[in-house]
Amino acid sequence: MFGAHWMRGIGLLGLVILLALPAAAGAQRDSGEEVALAYVWNDTVALADAEGQPLQTTGPSFSYGQGARLFWTANARTLYIARDDGLYATGTLGGAAAKLPGFYSRTLTISQDGELLYYLETVSPQEVENTNGLVAFPLRELPIQQMDGTTGRLAGYLGRYEPQASRADLTFAAALYVRDGGLLGPARPNLWASYGPNLFATCCFPNPGLGVFNVGTGDFTIYDETFPPGAAAINLTRTYLAGPTTTGAIRVYDLITGGQRDYVIEIAGGLGMIERLAWSPDDTSIYILSRYEEEPLVLNQPPPFALDTRIATIRLYRLNLVNGLIRELAWRPDVYGASSMAATDRYVFAVVVDPNTKLVEALNSGQIPPGTTSADPALNAYWPSTHLWRVDVMTGVADDALDNVWGVTARPVR
Repeated sequence: MFGAHWMRGIGLLGLVILLALPAAAGAQRDSGEEVALAYVWNDTVALADAEGQPLQTTGPSFSYGQGARLFWTANARTLYIARDDGLYATGTLGGAAAKLPGFYSRTLTISQDGELLYYLETVSPQEVENTNGLVAFPLRELPIQQMDGTTGRLAGYLGRYEPQASRADLTFAAALYVRDGGLLGPARPNLWASYGPNLFATCCFPNPGLGVFNVGTGDFTIYDETFPPGAAAINLTRTYLAGPTTTGAIRVYDLITGGQRDYVIEIAGGLGMIERLAWSPDDTSIYILSRYEEEPLVLNQPPPFALDTRIATIRLYRLNLVNGLIRELAWRPDVYGASSMAATDRYVFAVVVDPNTKLVEALNSGQIPPGTTSADPALNAYWPSTHLWRVDVMTGVADDALDNVWGVTARPVR
């Protein structure tokens, strides 16, 4: 389905990068076996156990609202932290995250054998022929051992976008949500490597869908236009990709054979807007976090700055991929959204962002003077909170494991 060379180059899950990472001062573990998750907690990166509890922090530090993408290598030994100011790496033994030379954007992936870095160069879009002025971004390939500030070779161009597409003015809850990887609507591109020469991507506007990029030929095609951006998720071994479709099904692609299966979900009241997906570590289930809009927060008059008043109830479902049955595990009302999600054997973790309730109340009561800008330090007290929502997959019991957490990602171990 994806070409005759779909299976080319199945590699070993080898060592991803030779980093001389310093040992963590006061490290709590002699090995990294207990590390199951990573996230940003209290403005620094932390390694955590399968219960969601932090084991140790590694850095780098974050300013409030600064975004990043956290992801593990296929061999589960290295955690990368991709920020706008550079790429950082640490290991399961902890130690201060090392900043790597060069700049690679936040849309990037590592080949399955751990030898190549692919990244989207978002600062230099190029017009695509015969597309009525749409632009694409250069996709670059760089051997891991050459990450010394060298610019990767041009592998081709990814995506189809409107030039100078407008970007919303994101403040408060929306800013906390987008730092974790997406918007409630258009999302930034996602890029995944699997076995063989193909990279997979979900793209943004104007034509969202699942794209396939062949690094051998440089060809990019939109393979499945029914894939909306944002919610698609790859399993821990990078052999399956799942996502909601505009036809209402959950579609699972086998990235080795190119086969697919659709799961048509029929539940009372519908499935809502699917905001996040996560795979169970054994690949037998997909966890679905759906969004059901509530009445928006009411403002007595237009605010002096952009402010998103959306509020929703989220519901977590478990889809059994063997028999196709779906079961609701838990629900949570009065949230802005869930910005990231990950699963261990026992729990599903979702980062929940509170709505802008405190700020709306302050505006309606006249506590904020006209002409105040969103950057005014006096508004710091009104920033919403974020929570690491933890749901037991056996019992459905839910609680907040931690506050001030975002960017949760599961380590690919079985």
